[in-house]
Amino acid sequence: MNNPDILKEVFSFAYQYMSAKEISVITGVDLVDLKDEDSAAHKEFQKGRLLRKAEFHASVIQLSKQLSSPAMTIEQKIAEQVHINDLKK
Repeated sequence: MNNPDILKEVFSFAYQYMSAKEISVITGVDLVDLKDEDSAAHKEFQKGRLLRKAEFHASVIQLSKQLSSPAMTIEQKIAEQVHINDLKK
C-alpha cells in the first residue's frame, strides 16, 4: 500500500483519533497493513497520532505557562507519565 492519496487519508484519520479498524473500513487499507510496523500505512498512522499528541502537548504547555490550573495539572501528569515511560526503556 503506497498510494499517496490513501496514505494521506490514513494520516488524517489517525490524527482525528479514528481507530485503526475504522480507518481500514473508510480507506480500504487492510487492518493487517495498519498494524504492520514495516508498512507505509502503519507509519502514516503513527505519524498522524504522534503529531496530534505533540500538538495537544504544546497547547497544554502554552496554557500552563499562562497559569491555567487545569493545564498545569494535565502537564504534570504528562510529565510524570513520560518520566515513567523513559525509565522503562
